Amino acid sequence: MTTRPTHSATPWLLAAPTIVLLIALFAGPVLILIRTSFYQSAGGADFYRPGTWSLSAYSELLGERFGRGIVAFTVVLGVTVAALSVAIGYPLALFIHSLPKRAKALALGAVILPKLTNVFVVLYGVNLLLGSTGPVNRVLLALGLTSEPLLLTHNLFGVLVAETYLIMPYAVLVLVPALDRIDPSLIAAARGLGAGPWTAFRRVTLPLSLPGVAVAGQLCLIWALGAFVGPLLLGGPEQTTLAVKVQKDGMGYGDWPRAATTAVLSLVTVAVCVALYSWPARALRRLGGASA
Repeated sequence: MTTRPTHSATPWLLAAPTIVLLIALFAGPVLILIRTSFYQSAGGADFYRPGTWSLSAYSELLGERFGRGIVAFTVVLGVTVAALSVAIGYPLALFIHSLPKRAKALALGAVILPKLTNVFVVLYGVNLLLGSTGPVNRVLLALGLTSEPLLLTHNLFGVLVAETYLIMPYAVLVLVPALDRIDPSLIAAARGLGAGPWTAFRRVTLPLSLPGVAVAGQLCLIWALGAFVGPLLLGGPEQTTLAVKVQKDGMGYGDWPRAATTAVLSLVTVAVCVALYSWPARALRRLGGASA
């Protein structure tokens, strides 16, 4: 005797507030954004020319070498920052995972602490550290590694340091629970069979943590593709990302259709990159024994 599934309205009623919020606060603004991108520019006299339809903003942005360069730089920067965040965050997560319970909570609090501070204050501190008279340059001069202060800000190096510092905590917050879920008896069994610490890590801990690495990489990639504050404050003209261009077109030049076009292009770029990332993510999950 088979039982028919019952169709209850309760799940829909429970999800209704979330669905309404998503439609009102995400889908609605995105549709307005897309429509704005097809208006003709009012030349700064107004937001746009009402009732017009134009593809000029798209053709100008994608037809210019400068515009295509911004898209390419945004993608390369996003991938690089995501890779650096996971590469630096993994050893830190491994260290935090090995701490006693109370010390682990304190260490995680220290990782989260910069996220509770105003991002402009954080990057101002990074700017002071990397400045020509900052501690980094003073140490390099004292060690004789350079004869004059190095230019570490307002260039690509400054952007990479700033964005990696801002995004790396997300990788740590994902990787620590992933490491905590690994059964300690598996590592003990490997050690009992004669495996050294490095072999036990390479054959047990690393493969089983790869699903967490995949999630951390995806989260960091999404954040890095929207890089704005780091390139704006610690980058130069060559480090303009799509997010920075949206700010310049809209707030700087008053060309809101062009700013909306850049924002739409940014959304498409993130969606394509996340879709492409699904292949290496599935491979990492398979290596870790999780179902893709």
